[in-house]
Amino acid sequence: MHCHRDFFRIWPLLALLLAGVVPARAAQLASSLYATEVAPADAQQAAQDAMREVLVRLTGTRDAASDPALADIISDAQHYVQLQRRTAAGMTQVLFDAAALRAAIAAAGRNVWGPDRPLLWVQLPPMDQSAAAALRARLNSAAQARGLPIMFAAAAASDGTVAPDAALALARRAGASAALTAQPTPANPPSLQWTLAAADTQGQWSGAPEMAIDAITDGLVQAAHELGMAPVADFNCRISGVADLPSLASVLGALRASPEISEAAVREIDRDSLLLHLRARGNQQLLEHALASDRLHAAGAAADGALEYRYQAGP
Repeated sequence: MHCHRDFFRIWPLLALLLAGVVPARAAQLASSLYATEVAPADAQQAAQDAMREVLVRLTGTRDAASDPALADIISDAQHYVQLQRRTAAGMTQVLFDAAALRAAIAAAGRNVWGPDRPLLWVQLPPMDQSAAAALRARLNSAAQARGLPIMFAAAAASDGTVAPDAALALARRAGASAALTAQPTPANPPSLQWTLAAADTQGQWSGAPEMAIDAITDGLVQAAHELGMAPVADFNCRISGVADLPSLASVLGALRASPEISEAAVREIDRDSLLLHLRARGNQQLLEHALASDRLHAAGAAADGALEYRYQAGP
């Protein structure tokens, strides 16, 4: 194997980064899905209150707390408690046994929305600092309740409008896999119009941020369940133009942001080209659609069957 000397120097780092692409992404969220804080109450009531919140996050279903199929899990919530303690702020913190709770949900005939969830990038329109802070707080609270990881754009949209494709490109550059933009509703400026752009779902809503987060989460959960039913396949993918660490970081971000990809391993490094072995759900067309971006351009398939991509560094 012929390696460019710069890549030879960073090979140990490259191997570590790619070895942890998918586990690291999932681990960031998994620990928060099974723990919550509730108002102080007796041990049984606190466990049941906490279980109602956790079931909504785990299943991705907003009515999970009132689902008859999950009623026995709520009634027997203390059976799944690993840790229950009072916090310095006077709340009760409850942590549930992840494996036991997942098994119980499956036994009840319900699905668990896995921890490898799409990161939602949110861009708000121009507004004063206090209003923006209040809106971000409401979005964070609603997203936490549904178990949806979100991040905010570093700056508001300059004119309050961003095309969905452009927003998704910006989201992918930031390491996210879905984009949510908000802009004033023309007929009612105080109200906001929310637009979702993702590889496998999209939508538009007008109203409160909590409503938008609920609708978006519903769509992402449905897309995840449909993807979960697709068979896992192996793909070889060659990406050229990866000449330095910033380029490598961008490519890794694209892999992390793709919920289709479950594993990634380096097969070969040749100058500025990486040959990766990917395990992903769905077919080749779905994988190509998930990876395509303004910086990662599909170039067809090589003679050896590998998918070909060319990375183009941005300004």
